[in-house]
Amino acid sequence: MSSENKLHGLAHLLDQPDAEEEVLVVDFDNLSVINAVASNVSEWGFRLTSPDIGELYKNIGIRPKDAAKLFKAHVTSVKGSDAAVVFSKNEKSVSDKRREKRNNVSIPVKIADFDGITEISGTIVDAGKNGCRITAKGLTALPEEVLLTMRKFDRAVVAEFAWRNDTSAGLRLLWDRTLEQDDEDGESDDDTEVDSEEQQDA
Repeated sequence: MSSENKLHGLAHLLDQPDAEEEVLVVDFDNLSVINAVASNVSEWGFRLTSPDIGELYKNIGIRPKDAAKLFKAHVTSVKGSDAAVVFSKNEKSVSDKRREKRNNVSIPVKIADFDGITEISGTIVDAGKNGCRITAKGLTALPEEVLLTMRKFDRAVVAEFAWRNDTSAGLRLLWDRTLEQDDEDGESDDDTEVDSEEQQDA
């Protein structure tokens, strides 16, 4: 039971993309109350769907159907009738990990959907083994999973949004989706970054 409480009452929906549940949503900023459907639950957060989703700002409370208490969450983006939401505790733990493992960088990157229909140019501003933060315009137009293309990598890297707004985003890098292709090149990434700078100078 305690582990379910840590996942804020949505543990039974974890990693089941098609599972959904009706919830009550309270906005702590403007005290709006709406009914919504929670779905696409992961360790990071979930999606809320409601025709009234535009009434939400950032700080919200969620009460699942059979729960006695609200749990806190944050809205990271709204598109149409859907909102991307992250768990408050997870958001803090992710930022804590970032302080320990991320490096400040400035790497040009192209972010695109798998079909290459929508492509946005941006900059990776901090990076680590498991994720990165990027700045770019129009990020809310992209799907949950995207391809990151950087000059120092021969192939695109699959990533998924942990949170985002229109000008910045946190991405989790799905190395297991590209390891078979990129494993041979992975050990020489640091050298290739220096080489690419030398090529630019030339």
